[in-house]
Amino acid sequence: MSELRFEGVSVRYGNRRRGMTAVDRVDLTVPDGAVVGLVGESGSGKSTMARAAVGLTPLSAGRILLDGQPLRHTSGPRPVQMVFQDPYSSLDPRMTIGDSVAEAVPRGMRSADRRQEVARLLELVELDPARAGAYPGQLSGGQRQRVALARALAARPQVVVADEITSALDVSIQGTVLNLVRRLQRELGTSMLFISHDLAVVRYVASEIAVMYLGRIVEHGPAAQVLGDPQHPYTRDLLAAVPGWGSAGPATAPPGVAAAEPADPHAPPPGCRYHPRCPIGPLARDDREVCRTTEPTTDHRHATACHFAAAEPLLQVTGRPA
Repeated sequence: MSELRFEGVSVRYGNRRRGMTAVDRVDLTVPDGAVVGLVGESGSGKSTMARAAVGLTPLSAGRILLDGQPLRHTSGPRPVQMVFQDPYSSLDPRMTIGDSVAEAVPRGMRSADRRQEVARLLELVELDPARAGAYPGQLSGGQRQRVALARALAARPQVVVADEITSALDVSIQGTVLNLVRRLQRELGTSMLFISHDLAVVRYVASEIAVMYLGRIVEHGPAAQVLGDPQHPYTRDLLAAVPGWGSAGPATAPPGVAAAEPADPHAPPPGCRYHPRCPIGPLARDDREVCRTTEPTTDHRHATACHFAAAEPLLQVTGRPA
């Protein structure tokens, strides 16, 4: 069993007078052997969640559990490993890729066994073991990201956190890396938190999807249900931005909504945090002032944090991305 659970997790940067809460009281579970996609715009708190999971960012409140026990980050092999967005900056340019992968292999192996393990890991991510002597600068972006995956797997983690691992790659390479992620997860059964701003990418690899906005989860459920029957206006707007997906919202936003600026993450608005941009909120309807003053509950389908999720017509998806 390898279940990763966030319970009431908050992360704040800065101090009380000048700071921001990047993650605010988040509950999220990555079930054993599942891929949970965490999606949202830049600044929503996704990468902060990732860094908190691997101990790079301290928690301000809440806790993170692995198989029901508080996750502890020690100097030894860590059970939660992260693959970073930029594969070049995550690898030491002065080390060969073989040495980088070998560095993450648990200690206690003989040199010959360690070299054999490095070759096995490179083959696992579809790289020729003969490239073990190459340096990161001699590889393409897609190849470097494969090395980063191999390095994460070398530590034999129980959970892998993949943070925007395709966003720095050419579109032609993204599909190859995503296919590799799907195959590795299927073969190894490793639990994974897969983070992206792109719903089409998340849809391809995730069994569950959590949508994050300004530090909070606003919708969460099985991927097919969230994408086929989204309840939160923000999820619908994210879908509308995916080319070829179909009609994910009103053809023309109300004037007040169209002119609205995104909220400042340093000073989130009261009530529903999405109300300054919401096409079904107080900017569009005068009888919905509750959105400005009262934080919504999640007593709706997909644990949707919206006062009027059940009152609005469901999204009728007319297409799917290729």
